[in-house]
Amino acid sequence: MEKTKTNTQRSLWQDAWRRFRKNRTAMAGLIFLCLLVLIAVATVVIDVVTQKEFYNTYVTSQNLVERLKGPSLEHPFGQDEYGRDILMRMLWGVRYSLFMGGIAIIFSLIVGGALGALAGYYGKVIDTVLMRFMDILLAIPSMLLATAIVAALGTSLVNVLIAIGIAYIPTFARTVRASVLTVKDQEFIEAARSIGCNDREIIFKYIVPNAMAPIIVQATLGLAGAILSIAGLSFLGLGIQPPTPEWGAMLSNARNYFRDAWHVTVIPGLGIMLTILSLNLMGDGLRDALDPRMKN
Repeated sequence: MEKTKTNTQRSLWQDAWRRFRKNRTAMAGLIFLCLLVLIAVATVVIDVVTQKEFYNTYVTSQNLVERLKGPSLEHPFGQDEYGRDILMRMLWGVRYSLFMGGIAIIFSLIVGGALGALAGYYGKVIDTVLMRFMDILLAIPSMLLATAIVAALGTSLVNVLIAIGIAYIPTFARTVRASVLTVKDQEFIEAARSIGCNDREIIFKYIVPNAMAPIIVQATLGLAGAILSIAGLSFLGLGIQPPTPEWGAMLSNARNYFRDAWHVTVIPGLGIMLTILSLNLMGDGLRDALDPRMKN
């Protein structure tokens, strides 16, 4: 019986992957995201191997003689207000947006998912108390909540992660709770209770794995929102501080030079836009692929 269930789950995921591959825009988003991950990993490896010598030479070193120079063969994306190569800074900025957004969303998923699973499974007083608290947090826009938390805790990398993580907890709590409610009364859950499984085993071994589809979609879309929040906080001066090559901080520093050198703002803005677009396209594709009503 266990083998049959495993084979059924595998075939369902294989069927979802088949439908996902048919969606060209979703595949384009996935390919672009994979490229960003490779770039982020490569920059980390380069920094470790060269002991940040490459980073100091080509990413943060200034050349005021050639400040605000436009795109050329030597500098395809041009140079910023301090003469630094924008292409290199864009490549090194990928890891801050991607990895920080990923860490914040994982934190939100773990905390919010646990709260949502408890609320959906036990219901009654626990559900009422937890969900009313989530409603209070949801009443505050996530960007505004993150800004308030960072302003209270201070500007640092850890505080930005905490702020964004807390801001997205209610979204995941609501998503997981709704998923648990659709699964917890099914027959295989009653069968698990009848053989003596405790609540922890039922929640994490049977309910959560069978409610993963909407959670995966929400995580993908949440990552896009987290990356945008990181850029927004850095743009406001509450996130990653210069000279770290974070895309939002690059936009903030370059906004005064937009009339004289369009590339210093347009290129970081395009980087943020394409990243968010790729994640949204992938999230839409996952939603369609994991929806049983979309089978064909």
